Amino acid sequence: MKPRGMTLLETMVAAALATIILAAATALLMAGGRVVHNTEHVADSHDHARLAGETLLSAVRQAGAGMSEGLWVVSSGAPQRINPVFGGDGASSGVLASTTTGNVPATDGSDDLWLVVPDRSYLGRDCAPGAAMTVVKPGTGSLEVNCVGAPSGAPPANPMMVASNMKSAALLTQTSVTSTPPTATVNYLETGVPGFSNAPHKGGFQKGDLVYPVRLLHFFIGTNVNNGRKALMRAEGRPGNDVSGRPFVDMGDPVVVQDYVEDFQVAFGLDAANTGDPTRYAFQNGLKPEFTPGLRSVRVSVVATGRTPRRDNRSEAVLSEDLPLTVENHTPAPGAADGYFRSLFSRRAELPNLASASL
Repeated sequence: MKPRGMTLLETMVAAALATIILAAATALLMAGGRVVHNTEHVADSHDHARLAGETLLSAVRQAGAGMSEGLWVVSSGAPQRINPVFGGDGASSGVLASTTTGNVPATDGSDDLWLVVPDRSYLGRDCAPGAAMTVVKPGTGSLEVNCVGAPSGAPPANPMMVASNMKSAALLTQTSVTSTPPTATVNYLETGVPGFSNAPHKGGFQKGDLVYPVRLLHFFIGTNVNNGRKALMRAEGRPGNDVSGRPFVDMGDPVVVQDYVEDFQVAFGLDAANTGDPTRYAFQNGLKPEFTPGLRSVRVSVVATGRTPRRDNRSEAVLSEDLPLTVENHTPAPGAADGYFRSLFSRRAELPNLASASL
């Protein structure tokens, strides 16, 4: 019996079946790819929001050490008592307005936050880098401290210290430490300002006050020039009057703390009645620099996205629910969906350094 091949009809049927199977496999593969892509996008947005929020909370918890009754700074030539933690509200103007890179007023509704943060090693060994030194002679002017030699390590570009009695404090700028055995002398820019100290009512600095390095940190939302997307930024600050009339200004280019963060909101919790009950704190948007008794808590909220837009079942990079989020008192302007899933990180941090009872 002679073998026979496939008929034309059989070949066409086989080809049709193969095409259907390949099309189904391709569709399944593409659907799986979309699921993986969208899942990675959502995970990215969660990670970006969480990392930004945890970085902010870590800085907030360190802020204000030794400054529970305020921080004295020199503003326009005169001493002024301010909060070591304050910030602007994106919905406000004037001194309560938020700012971005270079202290330019913000326009997108995001807030900003200023923190006075001590060196992590300020409770370390005397004269070690970043460690506190003890004042050994009361009065105003240059401070005599119990440091036998000048602290080691390269000084920062704009050295700043705080002299504190662990309640009120004074910000010393352009500081330098010179060895004058058996002690050392701390010189600073505000030396000649009459009566400037952490305790004006006592006539100056007191024996036993601690002197330690600090940084002024400014957090805000800005544009990362490397990718054109919004990011959480941090700038180092210095004393000076900005365009909104606040006592600190950025002193250099900011760094990116976390990419793909599009909104940053801060609420400040005040215990005006000194109840000590966190459930009774009154939260407000924006806090002026002028000293405000009873600041006990900060609620930080950040909104972040993934790197690339999500895709729908037609592989279009837009999903109808991918819209900006309303957070605190910021309601973004209406607009078309852009395909970016938003993750919200919101957490409240207590300010242990601003509660005198915890010292």
